[in-house]
Amino acid sequence: MVITLASLFKSSSNKTMTQFFGLCVAIVTAWEANAFFNVVPFNRYVPLQTSTAQFMGRKVKPPMSERRKRRAKRTSSDSALDTFPTFEKNGASQPTSPPQEVSAVSEKATCVEADETIEKASSLVELQRKSVASLTFIRKRVEEIFPVSIAVQSLANQGYFVHDGFLCSNAASGASANEDAVFGDELLNEMFAEGFDMLSSDKLDRDITRLGDGEFVGLITGGEKYKDCPRLTEYVVSMTRHLPPLLNKIADDLNQNVLPKLDATASMGSLRMYDRPTRVGTESFFVNQDSDNIALDRSFGVICGHSDDATNDSRRITAILFLSSKNWDPSTCGGGITIENGETIGAVRDRLVLLRSDTCFHRQDSWKGSDERDLQQSGCITVHFVKELGSV
Repeated sequence: MVITLASLFKSSSNKTMTQFFGLCVAIVTAWEANAFFNVVPFNRYVPLQTSTAQFMGRKVKPPMSERRKRRAKRTSSDSALDTFPTFEKNGASQPTSPPQEVSAVSEKATCVEADETIEKASSLVELQRKSVASLTFIRKRVEEIFPVSIAVQSLANQGYFVHDGFLCSNAASGASANEDAVFGDELLNEMFAEGFDMLSSDKLDRDITRLGDGEFVGLITGGEKYKDCPRLTEYVVSMTRHLPPLLNKIADDLNQNVLPKLDATASMGSLRMYDRPTRVGTESFFVNQDSDNIALDRSFGVICGHSDDATNDSRRITAILFLSSKNWDPSTCGGGITIENGETIGAVRDRLVLLRSDTCFHRQDSWKGSDERDLQQSGCITVHFVKELGSV
């Protein structure tokens, strides 16, 4: 095609022919390039690329509008990654909550922990308040209500002393006296309830020396066992702390060495509980046993053992407080102590009995109770006051 055009215009001037020939060659070259590289035709939105740019692989910069669209797509795809599940080391996947939900859950957990902490703190404060109130109340009963002088004289002359209404009697008058009576009654109920709970949960040992009597015993030692019987433990602690000094003082005032010197820092506390169903259940093992009149032989003796061996035992004064329901009648339900001289001291609720541990001969009478619900269990708490180190 180039040769034909050249021969056609050979008669023209050389300059004109050269210009025309160059234009034709450029047109033909551009057409062949479009056909070979399949270049998209020119438009106002797509940038024109030369054959050289395409052949060399050079990247053409897109327009600003196209770059904005691509940037918007990348932003939306990045936000979608927040909902992808996370993977733990064991391969288990867990969905990741949005930041707002995580914050709400964390705030809720913090509130729950705070409420639990406040509840525990309130419970501890309430327990401490009850403990202080019980210790203070028993101290007041010992120092203000209990007739210490009469007790010392009776112990010196007879070897025992009986005092009714130790915790809830209303000897004084006025609103405070009524409040003390109510508090003392509630304290007795709590102490008896603690003994019953220990009996029900098998935290007391069966008294094998009185197998047919349905009696159980256990030591009150405090420490880890305080939670089982807090009121009983506080009773033992307060009695040990406040009663021996008063007994020592009155005995010193009499100046006759009527009582041994007692230690105000040590004692031995124990709980004895009676359970009628247990007693009735063991009756079949005994021949000719009457359920209403069990009369096992119980000999008289002192708490320290034989009086000649009393020096080997540090117990000198024993305090027994009877626990039972208000309807317990010793004349029909049994329980109590019989002194060797024949005097019977029944197991009356809130009755405190002091005995000379080394000289008072007595025996503990068996409980019987009845089939009524509040007369099937009874008990007593015993505190042995010991002599001071070095005293007789």
